Amino acid sequence: MPNLGCAEEYAIAVMDREGRVQQGELANAAAAMWERLLDDTSEATVTVPYQGPDCCGLLADANPWCNELALYRDGLLVWQGPIETIDYGRENTVITAKDVTAWLAHRVIKTLIDYSAAGAGPADLVTIAEALVRHGLGQDDPAVEQYLLTRLSGVSGERRYESNGSTVYDELAELARTGVDFTALGRRIILAGEMPLARLAQLGDDHFAGELRVIKDGKQSATAATVVGKGVTGTAGGVGPCGLLETLANEQEILDQASATAEAEAIVQAGTFPIRLQVPDGSQLVPEAPVGINELIPGVIIPVISTETCFDLAADLRLKRLQVSFEPEAGERVAVSLVPVGVEG
Repeated sequence: MPNLGCAEEYAIAVMDREGRVQQGELANAAAAMWERLLDDTSEATVTVPYQGPDCCGLLADANPWCNELALYRDGLLVWQGPIETIDYGRENTVITAKDVTAWLAHRVIKTLIDYSAAGAGPADLVTIAEALVRHGLGQDDPAVEQYLLTRLSGVSGERRYESNGSTVYDELAELARTGVDFTALGRRIILAGEMPLARLAQLGDDHFAGELRVIKDGKQSATAATVVGKGVTGTAGGVGPCGLLETLANEQEILDQASATAEAEAIVQAGTFPIRLQVPDGSQLVPEAPVGINELIPGVIIPVISTETCFDLAADLRLKRLQVSFEPEAGERVAVSLVPVGVEG
């Protein structure tokens, strides 16, 4: 089983917009940061010291959306996506890039996509998400559509998207609140239900640089939920062992009963953790952690056990965010944000 390890070096390349042709390498980068996110677009930043006009060719020629950044950790590709901004300064140049889901925020829905009873009918929410993504990428594909990976959610629903009414990304983000997850790994967009993509090796107290905490917390408790959509109402739960704790949510974007019920069930599930194992957001993993860097894909399940407090607890947690920074002299920092299974953070 591979350990996380500690990166010895990063190679940072400027690519063409399809990620196929390398334009050059930023060999003198002073710092790099990259991340992976669940249900959001991740970002990478690279800082390159200014070393005179003779070293500016690659930086000067690169352009937002025409070029991509690709980050290699000890020779392994860990992040890739289009450059969004280049900030030139007297002391350094800072390049900011987004993962490939960023293209979807620049794709307007141009034709009717109808999965209502009057159109194609209800469909799995991932099928609807896939139709949105393929519609957006089909308008101008930066070599991303062929890598799309989907796994059905098991939750059906109705959606209707009018032409010129919204962007693909906005509607994908709405689906991510009601039964669909998305993330990016390199050029690949992954669409799946809120089911674990994989289950990694168990981590314990010694695998985190900081301390883990066990918390009994009733502030967000919910034993029952009512979700009011547009003409539909979904309910779930009931009286719990300590009484009734009900939540009301108004979600006018939801058009069908199945989606309203699914969200109500998710609210109840998220509210049934009076005892929880908390890994503070941004907790650093130590190099000995028994997980590989490319196993850390948002959505995977990471079992965690803590035995160093007054209340021993083991829990299945879900990776919400991975954030990595690297400086040649300071080394690498790999940080994770984890949430209980069923909670979107």
